[in-house]
Amino acid sequence: MKNLKYVFVLAIAAAFTACKQDQYYLYNDIARLQFGPEPNRIYTTSYNLADTLKAYTFYYKDATVTQDTVFFDVYAIGGTKNTDRSFTLVQEQLPNVLNAEAGKHYVAFNDPKVTKFYVIKAGSVHTRVPVVLLRDASLKTTTPKLKFKIVSDSNFQLGEPNLIWRKVEFTDRLSQPPQWTTSFSQYYFGKYSITKHAFLINVTGQKWDDDFINSLYATGGLMSYYQMMVKTALIDYNNAHPGNPLKDENDELVVFP
Repeated sequence: MKNLKYVFVLAIAAAFTACKQDQYYLYNDIARLQFGPEPNRIYTTSYNLADTLKAYTFYYKDATVTQDTVFFDVYAIGGTKNTDRSFTLVQEQLPNVLNAEAGKHYVAFNDPKVTKFYVIKAGSVHTRVPVVLLRDASLKTTTPKLKFKIVSDSNFQLGEPNLIWRKVEFTDRLSQPPQWTTSFSQYYFGKYSITKHAFLINVTGQKWDDDFINSLYATGGLMSYYQMMVKTALIDYNNAHPGNPLKDENDELVVFP
């Protein structure tokens, strides 16, 4: 009896592990489509909702750059096919925000310039979805939101409901990088502001975008080095402007922890 119970427990554990590893192949009845993380992370549960929102700014680009592309990973569920399979994306309007306008802020999802890329190739279950953002003059003062989703068509039905949409927020101004998190503020460089961001760029010559912030975490001693550099620079600035210390766009003093 003890051996039987032991075998039963092992069977349940094995089934659970298989389901976890096969989370992108749960539906085998018909072909379905859903977004997901990068291919090397699809079996890591903590990354299931990675890239749900991407923030982008044209701020760092040369003035001659009029458009750029952000990418999202999408997966076909239920196995491969021996033919190419196109899929369909549409914009979803968000309430009480500035929604991006097709043709003004981004290339429409039904434009042939991009629909040719919305294809799962024969023998594959994955592709990267390009979303082409346009550098409209209004981005100098606004941050439009673009939410889009997969819709069912002749090739694909929908996958998991919380994995059929993605969102982009973009501008042509400095904006808070997603990696400037609550803990980054609390322990390293303080509350985010555009003024502080510009000050950091001017002092260090770095962008202070996601890539740079990740490099601070990855390289031993680099975080402390830049903390000391910008604290010293702020003291020097305030000493050079007696009675007029550096304040941000909200009229709050710029400080570093």
